[in-house]
Amino acid sequence: MNARAPRAGLLIAAWVLALLGGCTIGRVYRGRPLRADPVALVEGRSTKADVLRLFGPPDQITHQTDGDAFVYRYVRQNFASVTLRDPVFTGVFLFSFRRQFEASQRLVVLFDYRGVVRGVGYDRDTGRLPAF
Repeated sequence: MNARAPRAGLLIAAWVLALLGGCTIGRVYRGRPLRADPVALVEGRSTKADVLRLFGPPDQITHQTDGDAFVYRYVRQNFASVTLRDPVFTGVFLFSFRRQFEASQRLVVLFDYRGVVRGVGYDRDTGRLPAF
C-alpha cells in the first residue's frame, strides 16, 4: 500500500470539512461605559451642563415639547455561531447554532424647558460575559 494514500485521504477529509463548516466568534461593543454614577444627578437641581460634565456627550438627543432628553447607551455582546452546509454540490443547509450574551447600560435624562433635570431612568445589566 502506498504511504501517501492516508495523507491524501486526510487532506481530502479536511478540505471537505472546511467546505461544510463555518464558525464565527465575535465581540461587539457599542457606545462607551458611563463615566459617573447616575445617583449623582439630583432632580430639580442638576442642569444640562452638569450632565454633560459627568457623562459627556449623549448618544442621542430627543427634543420634546416640554424639554429635551439625553440618551446614553453602552452595549457589549459576545457571540459564537457554527453553521454546517454543503455550498458546492447541493447547497443544502444542514445545521446552525448561535449563542449570544449581552451586557448593557442605559441612561435617559429628561430635562424641562429650562434645562433642569426632571427625571432620570437607569438600567444596568453589566454582569460578566462568559468567554468563548
